[in-house]
Amino acid sequence: MSVRATDSLIGDLVKVTDLPNSPLMVVKSVNAGEKLVTTAWFSTQQESQEGTFPASALDRAEAKAAPKAAPKATKKK
Repeated sequence: MSVRATDSLIGDLVKVTDLPNSPLMVVKSVNAGEKLVTTAWFSTQQESQEGTFPASALDRAEAKAAPKAAPKATKKK
């Protein structure tokens, strides 16, 4: 599902919907009138990149939760 072009999107992680290996990108600004989202990301050469995409081409990136540690076993006294 695509994102909505609102100011609350700024700072969120997004990726290009139809690009299987899309980098995770941080939203820098939103033009709600034109429904455009400006993002920044790092290339594979560790260079900063910036691009503007239509909001309909982006999805929020799902945050991966850290694995939960198993509860420690306690001994009964």
